[in-house]
Amino acid sequence: MSNYKTVFFILGILQIILGVSMVFPIITQFIFEEFDSSFISASIISIIFGTLFLLSNIENNRKLNLQSAFLLTALSWVSVAIFGSLPFIFSDLNLSMTDSFFESMSGITTTGSTIIVNLDNAPKDILIWRAILQWLGGIGVIVMAITILPLLNVGGMQLFRVESYESTEKILPKAREVTLIISIIYLILTFVCGFFYWIVGMNIFDSIAHSMTTIATGGFSTYSDSIGHFQNPRIEIISIIFIILGSIPFIAYLKFVKGDKKIFLKDVQIKGLLYILFFSISLMFLYLLFNTNEYSYLDNLRISAFNVVSILSGTGYVTDDFSLWGKFPLVFFLFLMFIGGCAGSTTCGIKIFRFQILGYFIMNQIKKLVYPRGVFAIKYNES
Repeated sequence: MSNYKTVFFILGILQIILGVSMVFPIITQFIFEEFDSSFISASIISIIFGTLFLLSNIENNRKLNLQSAFLLTALSWVSVAIFGSLPFIFSDLNLSMTDSFFESMSGITTTGSTIIVNLDNAPKDILIWRAILQWLGGIGVIVMAITILPLLNVGGMQLFRVESYESTEKILPKAREVTLIISIIYLILTFVCGFFYWIVGMNIFDSIAHSMTTIATGGFSTYSDSIGHFQNPRIEIISIIFIILGSIPFIAYLKFVKGDKKIFLKDVQIKGLLYILFFSISLMFLYLLFNTNEYSYLDNLRISAFNVVSILSGTGYVTDDFSLWGKFPLVFFLFLMFIGGCAGSTTCGIKIFRFQILGYFIMNQIKKLVYPRGVFAIKYNES
């Protein structure tokens, strides 16, 4: 029973964090003189329920076994999405409970789909809340991928188990340490991204909102035309750089901080990401070069890189209607979207490491056909 108390205790903490995060949209309301009671009401409700969960499930010896870790994984996303939908329900957008929950779930899972039609005229507090949901969802995905999923042996994620983190009894203490380091790295990347967005032409509000959704590779924008609204090549280049940084496994950042200074050069998954990006950008560049006369060489390269990076990572930022380019880009981008980025990042998709392991397995089977008595061990990332 104590394990379940731990689950609901953590859910209470998450709800309190969500409620406190609603302070930022409230500040936005005052700045842009769009004040209403939607976020105050939603914040109070979230904090009250979170506090009740927390106080009613206090245990001196908090532990998580595998069963309760599975339960926590499922309930955390659902509960955060439910309470995250309250501001949409209470807003003046006249969204139904279903639409509000959809928008919240899309944000917290960094999916990026939206039911809000006219973003250009949407309230600023709602726009910043959408960005915050994706930002919180991004860090949630990373922490869960690094601390919880490897211990649950889900989808091959045990390959990314943190060293000296073998026992399920150590989930909580190790998770605290990892979460702190990852959160600091995530926060620094967000601030740096926002700073460069501001330097190259975005206003402060747009730079803050887009920096959060860029690092989270979620793709929510403050405009219906997404990044294409700005018509600024420098903004697109900044997006490309920081989407790639968000697509790198954050366990690599963790190892770099811990002293492994060559991790970005030797990590197999990062190499795979760079190979795929190089091949895909080159292919799309050549396709546009021979099939369109609209762009110069540099614009062609930038547009190819931006769309490939955005689609592969699942970010979904757009600058051009690539459906007008022909059928090949549509099929090719669909394939890229299924591949996704690196495991342990904020990206979507099947993940690169699974394709790499599949490739190793196929090569291993071919070797066995050539050398039937041979014994060939499959190693990934030197493990």
